[in-house]
Amino acid sequence: MIRRKLKSMKRNQLLLLSSLLASLALAGCEVASKGPPTAPATQAAAPATTTPAATPAKTAIACPSQDFEVFLKAFADDVEVQKAHTQRPLQSESVDPNADPEPKQVTAMLDGDALKFPVMPSSQTQKNDGLVLSQTELNGDKQVMLAKPDTDYQLSFFFRKGECWTLYRKRDDSL
Repeated sequence: MIRRKLKSMKRNQLLLLSSLLASLALAGCEVASKGPPTAPATQAAAPATTTPAATPAKTAIACPSQDFEVFLKAFADDVEVQKAHTQRPLQSESVDPNADPEPKQVTAMLDGDALKFPVMPSSQTQKNDGLVLSQTELNGDKQVMLAKPDTDYQLSFFFRKGECWTLYRKRDDSL
């Protein structure tokens, strides 16, 4: 009689275990079916590109303002705002004063370790260094120029409006 009860208990445990495993398997199917939709197998994958497109940095910081004046102050005074709202790679233009036979314009695309922050001096640094800020608009884009009177120091920063303002190019015309 005890043997029968043991066999019965083992059978019940096995049934219970089987039911539990089946429930877990079904639950897994339900979770998987709620995941993101996948492309049909007949659809061809998009071809891979060899050069990444220029994109704004991944923005973890909200746009400081849609108003450019307010945005520019936040951009200049907060390195984290600069990091979040600078396009990668950043087009950087400068003058090579040692080029032969005369100085020439050099363009580089900066990203990773080559892109150093801050890219624009803070308002306080601008004031301390005697820099004069001026702005122009070019087809909806904004150009901000920092110059030091009576010197050849001249930096320009170019911003484009998308979901927020983004620095997409900088130019150093200093010799």
